[in-house]
Amino acid sequence: MDEADKAQERIDEFLDDAIEAARGDIPEGVPGECDLCGEWTSRLIGGACAPCRDKYKLD
Repeated sequence: MDEADKAQERIDEFLDDAIEAARGDIPEGVPGECDLCGEWTSRLIGGACAPCRDKYKLD
């Protein structure tokens, strides 16, 4: 294994760790009707769909 391969391996490990850390902050959603707009979606978080979370700046 040469230096370029070792560097690529370190880069891949770093990216995998960063992706996993970012995924840890994403809450799991549930399917259903949005409490705010009434539209059905496959992923509600806190009872709100993605467009409503964006529109009303919900976390």
